[in-house]
Amino acid sequence: MSLTDQPCQCPCCDYYTLTERGAHEVCPVCYWEDDGHDLDRLDEVSAVCHITLRQARANFAAFGAADQAAISLVASREEILGLRRELRANV
Repeated sequence: MSLTDQPCQCPCCDYYTLTERGAHEVCPVCYWEDDGHDLDRLDEVSAVCHITLRQARANFAAFGAADQAAISLVASREEILGLRRELRANV
């Protein structure tokens, strides 16, 4: 498998779960719908998620989902074991 076949990193939870960035794919780990927002647009409200990426990242750190309404929808702790994750700075 080449590097281009590797999953893309979710801008909210930092897990590599997306097949492509900005394609409105929903991350199963945090339930952020990826509309292309990234760390360079932390304080801009996402039109589809109705929250800023900064707040979604804080929510994920606090309770494991981008938004409180998605807590029951995210992958379980067991389901995310073994997934690749690289933490990025919350600038």
